[in-house]
Amino acid sequence: MQEEMSKLSFAIKLLSPRVAAAVTAIPETERKRINEIRLRLSKPLMCTLFSKEYYVTPYGKLTNAHDEGLIIHSEDIAKTYETAFEYSLHSYHKEITQGYITTEGGNRLGFCGTAVLSNDRQARVENVKYISSINLRIAREVIGCAKELFDKTFSGGITSMVIGGSPASGKTTFLRDLCRLCSREYRVSLIDERNELSNTKNGLPNNNIGDKCDVFCGYTKYDAIMTAVKVMTPQIIICDEIGSEDDLWALRYAVNSGVRLIVTAHSGSIDELKKRPVVSKLIKDKCFDYAVILGSGAACGTVKSICRL
Repeated sequence: MQEEMSKLSFAIKLLSPRVAAAVTAIPETERKRINEIRLRLSKPLMCTLFSKEYYVTPYGKLTNAHDEGLIIHSEDIAKTYETAFEYSLHSYHKEITQGYITTEGGNRLGFCGTAVLSNDRQARVENVKYISSINLRIAREVIGCAKELFDKTFSGGITSMVIGGSPASGKTTFLRDLCRLCSREYRVSLIDERNELSNTKNGLPNNNIGDKCDVFCGYTKYDAIMTAVKVMTPQIIICDEIGSEDDLWALRYAVNSGVRLIVTAHSGSIDELKKRPVVSKLIKDKCFDYAVILGSGAACGTVKSICRL
């Protein structure tokens, strides 16, 4: 409980005084359940609690009444955005072009606005201006949430799995705990592209990811996986949210090198998981022993179903 409130306090530090006061005034029993804080320009402040969205009044009341919510001003957006980037936007070009940054405590701040595109054929995002929406996702460590699955699937030795779940189903939280459990017994390379799993600062993970864990923080999945196999001799590679063709080639390389995989992908069911292009190819290649689906809403972070592949 204290850990959850600590991570929320890091998020509140990013908010403007008026927005921070409203969130802080939310009763503790409800405040500790906040998953997301959403700021939209000229729209009411909103918080998500276990997949349910509420407007927040200036006095911290959660309500379904649109007209009672605290209206977000441009100054509120600017304060949160600039604080998250430590008032040094030029130092975070990569994060700005990707639309998110992992902040203190492991919380992730996502944003959108008007894209400034490059002049080449690819028309890549070079910058984002006129920020209009911010979604601040609260990181959580739930020690032991993956223990039942670990005990069941690893009872006969090392194994591989793909874990599916809808947005806000707790995939990252669940994967973090599974990493902690695996790296007590096996060498793990954790591919932490967005620094959400380990919350690494100056080379030191601030989340409990276990003793036999080597963290690749900020790499692309492809570069991290290829490097991990070559230099860290992992027994297990763990990474979040696979889906690109580059991911596919790198993960196949790892499997062909004798490494087991534990990965996640967006999916609400086993059937849906099997229809995802990259996951389906890896399943056909017999890269996974299990497919697991997590619950959503009040059941987020819990196992809904397990399929032996």
